[in-house]
Formats: sequence, structure tokens, C-alpha cells
Amino acid sequence: MTRLSMVSLAIIVALSPSLAGAQGVEIDHKAVGCIVVGKYPKMNACFTPAANVARSRVYFRPEGTPSWYYVEMKSDQPCFSGVLPRPGKKLVGKKIEYYVEAQDKTFNPARTAEYGPVVVNSAQECKKQVPVAPFLNNAAVAVFPALPAGFVGAGIGTAAVVGIAAAGAAAVGTAAVVASNNNNDTTTTTAPVAVVTTTTTLPPAATTTTTTVPTAGNRPPFAVLTTIPDPPSGPTPLTVTFDLCKSTDPDGNPLSFFFNFGDGAQASGSCVQTHTYVASSSGDVRKAANFEFTGSVVDPSGASASRSRTVVVQPPPPPTTTTTTTTTTTLACKAPTITITAPTGCVNPNVFSTVNVDANATDSQKVSYALQYVGPGCGYTPAPVGSKDVVGPGPTYPTSFNLGATGCYRLLATALSACSSATASAAPVTFDYSYGCSGGPLRNLSPESRPLAWASDLTVKGRLQVVLNGSSVAFPAQGRAYGMAKLESRNRVEATLVESAGGAGTWRFDLKSEGQQLESLRVISGEVVAASGTSVTFRLRGVAGERVVFEFLSE
Repeated sequence: MTRLSMVSLAIIVALSPSLAGAQGVEIDHKAVGCIVVGKYPKMNACFTPAANVARSRVYFRPEGTPSWYYVEMKSDQPCFSGVLPRPGKKLVGKKIEYYVEAQDKTFNPARTAEYGPVVVNSAQECKKQVPVAPFLNNAAVAVFPALPAGFVGAGIGTAAVVGIAAAGAAAVGTAAVVASNNNNDTTTTTAPVAVVTTTTTLPPAATTTTTTVPTAGNRPPFAVLTTIPDPPSGPTPLTVTFDLCKSTDPDGNPLSFFFNFGDGAQASGSCVQTHTYVASSSGDVRKAANFEFTGSVVDPSGASASRSRTVVVQPPPPPTTTTTTTTTTTLACKAPTITITAPTGCVNPNVFSTVNVDANATDSQKVSYALQYVGPGCGYTPAPVGSKDVVGPGPTYPTSFNLGATGCYRLLATALSACSSATASAAPVTFDYSYGCSGGPLRNLSPESRPLAWASDLTVKGRLQVVLNGSSVAFPAQGRAYGMAKLESRNRVEATLVESAGGAGTWRFDLKSEGQQLESLRVISGEVVAASGTSVTFRLRGVAGERVVFEFLSE
């Protein structure tokens, strides 16, 4: 490709700033038309309002590559910048597709259009009206999930490009780089940061742990992974819930969560993610599909840990030939009736490894059970755990289920008529599988005895002491945290800022229990800046000892 044709391709990139917005966040980015080979391209963008931005990234990929890669953007006053790895000589004349994405503090995304600048040998190959990307000679770049083909990993000196380790852990590198926001050839050389990763690989069926060595004085986090169902296997389509919420950081730092589901899909943000796997079959060839899942936790310094599980999805059953026999009878056919008789309360994991269930059905030949997991506080989207059919004349249809993670479970049951295709469904029963049970007879789980699930979102650098209803005490730090408490008819929340590094911010309290609302909200102390049916946000001055008190009624 000639120099003239390369520049002509670059002209198709829009030369005016790109503006994108979602839920109050706007992105102002001036698209580039050329990227210089062997240099670190620096993409600049401004966000409005900048205080609402929780995360910003530059996504990129070489022309013709199906997967996207990304780098995190960092504050580069007065705006933000993201430094890409160096394109190698094999990419000269080819496009590097990219776009800028930002996410506000309520996880609403905004992004620009996709652009396709051309890789050139020098900035002089671009015409005056085609902007060239600002670049750095040296930089330390963290690329996720790995360094794409065609890019050069190492910079000049000891600068390093770091990505996801072999087992899937996120290894984060940092570099303090400064460059002008206009499109010229100004470069700034910065001191590199060396990042080391260690990886331990076990057999596919075992759990794999990957840890990034942290900076001096910081200890890596500890990853804890649970799945529903456990083990994560079953017939297609298989829905699996992956939970990293019990992961901890020995230094008390907030953690970020990353999920690689093994089938090309990825997710981040919440510590709980649900994903559905599908296994297909072709002709008479039917084999189970195995997917290698990896979940990673990362602390603010870049230290990380990962856990892996093998998800086994059974293929769909082969087609069957159904023979229909028509029988004529003059006997009256009654519709079935069904009632679930157990369980109706709280099951203690210290006493029960399985739960026995039963239903009473009349005029039935089969009862089909379905068990769902609805999470701590019964407030999560139902996830299937298992199903069973019990065949017989009745009237009782007993069976049992193995239980996995603690929390709320919902039992459904349907009866099939003994003489027709008519069915009847029982009223669902919810029970609690918790270490807080007394271990005695099962007790009714009435709405008043349900636990209260809540979440804390603190932007101040410090730690709160949160007391709910005078007995439940938690100490959430900066970032997102979760807690449980006993639900009362009138609930009282007292939050005190016990640690603070200074600086104003906000604290948001969210109800996570299914169906619960902040009824009759009464603020006793604190400055409210926003409130909804399930959350209330207070402004904090960031002074240790600052106190927020409010009350609300349960539904």
C-alpha cells in the first residue's frame, strides 16, 4: 500500500470531536486518523460531568480481528487519557479500530462511535487535515485481556506491557505519562513500572489460582468462588450463578471483580454474575461441552487472585419418535389438585446436607418439582438449582434435593392429571438455608421474619460503622459493600464515619431484599441529596465522627 493510499484511508475518519452521552455523562473526544508505528498512541477524552465517571476505557483491535482489547484511562488534567501498546511494523498500512467508553457511578455506559486510523511510518505521511495520534516513546501499558497480535509488548529500557496471566487473572501495570491534548508529535518519556505475575496451573477439573505480586507493603487479595449449581454441570441450556462476594483483601481495600465465562463472554462490576451455557449437537454426534470459567479479584494496587471451574454442559437429547394412542372413555376426568407440605421454614446447614420435600396431590399420576435459588435475603433473580419428577398414584409425592450456597430457596411443584394432560401448580414455598437457624423443627418463614439485605456505596476515602435496628453492625469501606440484618416493622439505620482520609463525598444506602421499599422514610440526621423507593443518598463532609441517622417502615 502506498503512502498516498494510506493517508486517503485515514481521511474517512471524522475530524470533528466525537460527543457521546448516557444518563448524564458525555464524552468529548477528537478522533485521530493516523497512528505512528513503534510509538505508544495516547487517546485523550474529556467527560462531563467528570465527577460522575466511575470507569473509562479505550477499546481497540487490529483490522480484521474479531475480539476487542482495552486499556484503562487515567486522569490527565484537565481530562483523561489512555495509552495503547506500540503497533509493530506488520501493522503499517492497516487500520487500528477503536472507541472510547465511560461508565458512571450507577453503571450506565456511554461510548463514542468506532474509528479506524491507519498505521503509518511517520507523522509526516498524514495530511494536515488528518490528525495524528499523540504518542509517547516510553510507557508502561496494561492491556486486557492480553496483548493483541501485531503489537509490541516491551518498550524502551525496562518498560513493560502487562495483561491477563495464563489462568485469567488481571495483572495491572501503571505509568504516569503526560502529553498535550492537541494532535501534534509531542512525546514525554516516563519512568517505567515493572509488574511481575506468577501463575500456577492445575488439571482442568481442579481450581486454579493466579496471583499478581503487589507493590511493597500491599498484600494480594484472597479469591473465594462459589457456584450454583455446584458442581456447575447439567443439561443444556445450563444457567450457572458465579459468586465472588466472599473474597477478601487482607489490607481492607475494595476489590474489583472480573468474570471470563470461557465461551467468549466476559463481565465485570458486580461480585455475582449469572450466565447461561448452551451445548449443541450435530446429527448423531452428541458430546458434552466443557467451558473453563475464570473469576478474578483485583485490589486498587493491581494485586489479584483468580479461581477457575470447569463447566460441563450436556447436549440436548436425541429426537424420539412418539407413538400416540387414543383411548376413548366415558369416565369423568377430574383436574388434579396439589399442595406443597414441606419445607416451610428455615433449614440449618449444620444439621441438614439435603432437604426433604413433599407434596399432596389428588387425581394425579406425576408431580414435577423445581428448586430455585433466590440468594441472600430472597432478593436475587431466581436461578435454577435442580428439578425432579416423582411418578405414582399419590396422594403423597416425597423426594429430596441437595443444597449448595446458603440463602433463600424457592420450591415449585406441578401435578399432572391421571387421565388427561391437565396440570395444576402449587403455591410456591420459600425457605431459608442459613447458619442462623436454631436446628430445631422447621419454622414458618413469614414476611416479618425475612432478613433485610442491604448495600453500601461510599465515595469518601474511609470507613463507616453501620448499625441496623440496634443489633446488626457492619464496617463498610470506600466502594461497594453488602450486609444483612433482621427486618423489623420500623427499621432504624445509624451510620458514623469512623475513619476518613479527608475530602467530601457521598454515601448511598440501597435495599436489596426482593419487594422491600423505603416506606415512610424519616431522616433524623444527615443531608439528603437523592432518594428513591429503594435507596437514599447523603452528602458527607468527610470528617471523622460525622453521623447519619434515618428510619423507614418495612413493606
